[in-house]
Parts: sequence; C-alpha cells; structure tokens
Amino acid sequence: MHFYPFVDAYCMFFIYAFIGWVVEVVYYGLDEGRFINRGFLNGPLCPVYGIGFYGVILLLERLSNNFFLLFFGSMIICTFVEFWAGFILYRLFKLRWWDYRDEKYNFMGFICPKFSLYWGIACSLGIFVLHPTVLWILGNTHDNIQIALLMVATTIMICDIITTVTAIVGVKRRLGPLTSVSGEMKVISDKIGGSIYGGVDTMRTKSQNYPAWRELYDKHRQEEKELARRHRAEEKALYGNMIPIVRTPAETRAAIASKGSALIKTLTAPERHVLRNVYLNVGEHGKTAFDNITRVLPFPRKTSDPHQKPEEIEEIAETGEAVEENKKSAKIKAEK
Repeated sequence: MHFYPFVDAYCMFFIYAFIGWVVEVVYYGLDEGRFINRGFLNGPLCPVYGIGFYGVILLLERLSNNFFLLFFGSMIICTFVEFWAGFILYRLFKLRWWDYRDEKYNFMGFICPKFSLYWGIACSLGIFVLHPTVLWILGNTHDNIQIALLMVATTIMICDIITTVTAIVGVKRRLGPLTSVSGEMKVISDKIGGSIYGGVDTMRTKSQNYPAWRELYDKHRQEEKELARRHRAEEKALYGNMIPIVRTPAETRAAIASKGSALIKTLTAPERHVLRNVYLNVGEHGKTAFDNITRVLPFPRKTSDPHQKPEEIEEIAETGEAVEENKKSAKIKAEK
C-alpha cells in the first residue's frame, strides 16, 4: 500500500471524481447524442470514480511496473466499488444511476465484464499518464491553499448531498441556503457539461464528415495538378515559339551549309571579285580556315573528292595562283 497525507488523498478524491464526471459526460454524450448529468449529485462530481481510482492508487501504485497486475487489479478494485455503490444507492433510494441489465454477463445490473474492462484500461492509463501530473500539481500547491479549497469543496458537496437526498426521498422541507447552493452547483455543472458535450459533438460531427471532406479535398488536389500540368504544357509551347529550336551539332552544320550554299549561288561578279581579293590577302592561316569552311558547305564539286574546292573557289584560287606566279617571274627578272 501507498498511503498519502490526508490532505493530498482528499484532494485526489475530488480531482478524480471530477475527471470521472467528465468521462461520463463524454461517453454518454457520444452514446446518447445529448448532454446527460450522470452524477449522483447536482455538482460536477462522480464520487464512485474518486473512491475507485484512489483505491487503485492506494493498493496498486507500487505495482505499476507490472502492467498485468495493475490492469487486472484495477478491474477488480473498481468493479468492487461500483457494485457496492450501485447496490447501496438502490437499496436506499430504489433508483439506479447506472443499469447494465442489457449487457452480457451482468450481475444484478450493477456490474458487467464490458465496463470492468473499461475500468482496467482507464485506471492503467491514469496511473501512467494522469497521476504523475496530479502529484506535480499537488506538490507545487501550498498546503494552506489545498486546505482552503478542500473546505469550500466539502461544504458544497455536503449541501449538494443533503438537497439531493431530500429531493429523492420527497421530503418537503425548507432547506433555504442549502437548496440555493445546490441549485447554483447544478447551474455550474450544466454549463460545464454543456461546454464539454458541445466540444464532443463538434468532434463527432467533424469525424463523421471527414470522409466526404477528404474525398472532396483529394478531388480538388487532382484537378489542381491537372490544371497545373496543362498550364506548364501551354507555357512550354509558347516559350518554344519564342526561342530557336535547339539542334544537334550535325543539324547545325547542315543548316549552316544550306544557307551558305544558297548565299554563294546568289553572288554577283563584283561580289566574287571582293571574295577573290579576300582569299588572296588573308594569309596562309586565313586560307586554311577558308578551305575548312568550304569543305563543310555542300558546294557543287567537279569530283567526289570531299577536299575538292568548289568551282567558284577553284576559279578564285587559280586566278590567285597565276597572279602569284607573275609576281615571282617579275621579281626574278628584276634580280637578273
């Protein structure tokens, strides 16, 4: 067993009783589709949860390293508390605050395997997840503050119990302030419960509509992708019309040769004369480059030799060679 100081233990009772009430509101809100105050009292408390969970803490917290014992131990302890709470309330007031008679293998309608399993899951998660947070809160709250809060909570709970019991048994008495306190607690409880149920209902609505939303979302994304693909194709086509088409080296040489051949064929006599002078005065390197260009251009040739100069270029070359011979002869005669 793990005993806590009385103040801490009493605070845990109220904390877990409130959390249990929230769990009940959420569970039955999803099941019934409306807010139901499942507590015995008018206030937002379910004492069965506070007693049951603190019983698990007291008896099983030191066994938290053994999940098997913690899980089944929680089932046994909480089922025991639930049975006796339901049995006593039924004997006193002839009313059932929960009824499991429609569940399989129930016992007197107060307990059943299904909810015992829920108890085991809830308490096991609570020990590992919730309880450390509660201990941290209590450890960082001054004792005087805890005592003051407990006094207020206890007073309200006592007033709530008295007015609830008198209302159940039908005792018509003027309870005055007690009834007022209980009524205020009921208003607060209904507001909190309504807010919780509103959030739960919103989540349920969203979860129900999620498949349709997801289908519409995927459809829109697909349409956007298709539209983007078409836009890229249109942009690519327009861009292709704005710039020259990229050619391979062979295609480039063929295009140059075609244009060069067409240009050569259109030369007039004066233009040929200029071309002849260029050829004669560019020097050896220029002539070599000029000859290389003529090999690329598909000019008409006298033979099938790829190195044969075009007719026009041969004419220029022959004329140039004759001029050179005349110059050399004149130079030799002058020297003699």
